[in-house]
Amino acid sequence: MEPLAAFVVRTPGSLANVVASRRQLLGMTQQALADAAGVSRKLVCDAEAGKLTMQLDGLIKICNALGCDLVVREAHSDRLSYSDVVSYGDAVAPGQ
Repeated sequence: MEPLAAFVVRTPGSLANVVASRRQLLGMTQQALADAAGVSRKLVCDAEAGKLTMQLDGLIKICNALGCDLVVREAHSDRLSYSDVVSYGDAVAPGQ
């Protein structure tokens, strides 16, 4: 399987898209992801719907089950946009 690209997430909706896309890429059902993460299927549905009341610990469990990390970094004015992707672990500076 290809390494996961890095996406800049700034809204619940964009995070929801990443969770749903990764789950589908792995060929997992929502129930299979819930089982792997140790959370309810409703929590997976909430994550994929971008629900604002989502609990952080559940989201972290879901990301771990998907083989993803949540990374928090300082935001800069030259930060990457939604469509910018850092693929295959190679760092790409904004604008390149």
